[in-house]
Amino acid sequence: MNQYTDPSQQHMDYEENEISLLDLATTLGEEKKLIFGLPFLAGLVAIVVSLLLTPIFTAKTTLLPPQSGGGGGAAAALAQLGGLAGLAGISTGGTTADTVVSMLKSRSAKDEIIDRFRLMERYKAEMRQDVYARLDGTVRIGSDKKSGLITVEVDDEDPAFAAEMANAYYEVLRSLMTRVAVTEAQQRRVFFEEQFAKAKEDLGNAEVALKETQERTGLVELKSQAEATIGAVARLRAEIAQREVQLSAMRTFATAENSDYRRVVAELNGLRTELKKLDKGGSGGELGLVSAGNLPQQGLEYVRAFREVKYQEAIFEIMAKQYELAKIDEAKDGGDVQQLDAAIPPERKSKPKKAIIVVVSVLAAGFLAVLIALLRGALRNSGSNPETQGKLKALKHAWGFKK
Repeated sequence: MNQYTDPSQQHMDYEENEISLLDLATTLGEEKKLIFGLPFLAGLVAIVVSLLLTPIFTAKTTLLPPQSGGGGGAAAALAQLGGLAGLAGISTGGTTADTVVSMLKSRSAKDEIIDRFRLMERYKAEMRQDVYARLDGTVRIGSDKKSGLITVEVDDEDPAFAAEMANAYYEVLRSLMTRVAVTEAQQRRVFFEEQFAKAKEDLGNAEVALKETQERTGLVELKSQAEATIGAVARLRAEIAQREVQLSAMRTFATAENSDYRRVVAELNGLRTELKKLDKGGSGGELGLVSAGNLPQQGLEYVRAFREVKYQEAIFEIMAKQYELAKIDEAKDGGDVQQLDAAIPPERKSKPKKAIIVVVSVLAAGFLAVLIALLRGALRNSGSNPETQGKLKALKHAWGFKK
């Protein structure tokens, strides 16, 4: 069903719209002093305020985070010790830019910056939390998703101080990355460093115990055959300890049917068999050595102490080699953050933006002036309209607090 619109009605609607636009233009013209005067005054005030504001300078430094990737030493270490790396919790990924950004934003980094520059006194803050909030507002840390570069921007009234603080974040990051291992090579180095220190301590204790045994028993030298037997026992014990650690790590990702797992179990059983032969006596197995059980009874105490020293020496040698490999890998892995561009004192201020302040103030004042002009025009027109007057009275009564 088609609806028919009277052309005369369309003409009347057009005239009403035209009259409304004319009324609007007339109302704005009557308030032209307000419309042009208020933005002008706001612009003048904005100029004066922007001139009085303290200039802020921004210093910027660019950092290159550690690059992921392992060296040849990593493969050698994993091949020799197998599951030790997994047991140590070593991850397979490198450091991401987001990780470094999070470290720079951490409370530990903020505390070092606060203490180094005495920001509690500089910002006249009573609580450390207030300085944290201040740093969040004056320091901006971010990363470029494409290049991976990290930028640190610091705002301050003193350009030299801003540059010094920005460069300090680079030093703080290096300190944190030394203390907290985040790359695979760093984690491996920290793990073997701890194991190396423990093996060194155990070896020292074993040597002290041997010396005490020598003084107590008066035995200071063994026959070469007995010494060779004890050395063989120590080496076997060290290899058994290595295989046991490897199996413990493999149980986290492999089943008993895994070929590598079964191979390590077979090697471990063979090593234990050889160790039993040397401990209990007999032919000495395929080594062709006299067992420790064939030694005189009075020398057993010394033999045991001497064997413990040999065992700790074997463990010490293994951990020392792996520790050296881990340090080489850490150097190859690029585990150290690099400063691509050092911050320098800026020559031009970054804040306040006078032009932006003036333009925004003028536009806001202009919008407010137009709104006030329309309201004043509506109030004037309501005086000649009885219906509008009644609505205004009802509005005043509704919002009035007097009974």
